[in-house]
Amino acid sequence: MQHFSEQSWVDFVRGVMAPKVGDGINAHLVADCLQCKTAYDAWGRVGRMAVQEMGYAPPENLVRLVKLAFENTRTDQPQRDWTVANLVFDSLAQPLPAGVRSGALNTWQMVYEAEGLTVDLRLGRGAQSNALHIIGQVFDKKAVRALQDKASVELSTIQHRLVATAPVSVSGEFQLEYQTKDDLWLSVKAEDRNAVRIPLALQDRGN
Repeated sequence: MQHFSEQSWVDFVRGVMAPKVGDGINAHLVADCLQCKTAYDAWGRVGRMAVQEMGYAPPENLVRLVKLAFENTRTDQPQRDWTVANLVFDSLAQPLPAGVRSGALNTWQMVYEAEGLTVDLRLGRGAQSNALHIIGQVFDKKAVRALQDKASVELSTIQHRLVATAPVSVSGEFQLEYQTKDDLWLSVKAEDRNAVRIPLALQDRGN
């Protein structure tokens, strides 16, 4: 019995095979060829993984902001007194429960880390307005508690134009509310540390 090459299976699961050849493979599978069914199942899993991998691509605006942050930290630039935080959790990257995937998502959570701090952000959009709000808490990872040093948060544009500011409470909490703008940065400023900067490409979220 004739079997098919790996290249044929790759083209078949991608749907780019000539119709006549594809009909022949379908007929072969109907004939219950165990070897070819095993190959089809294996390459089908690879194809589904490749499609899912495309969904993990970060928003274009966020990639641009991160690239700009690296550009600003080149060796030929003056040393900055701030550090770009690392994203360690994004609720929008998690699969939604069945039954709510088509519903509007108005709130989400992101967690960042830098300079020994963990910044937990809960973001939301007003139901009937363009207003956005951030409720956050800053943790000192070394002390395993909320940040209790004198600290504040600032929201600014990429050109360092201040949009909003708020103090961080003794329990490490803060809250901001503002109108939607493109390419914003959230900065957490605490004593004896570099400011922690977080890029917020909010226009790509919650839509």
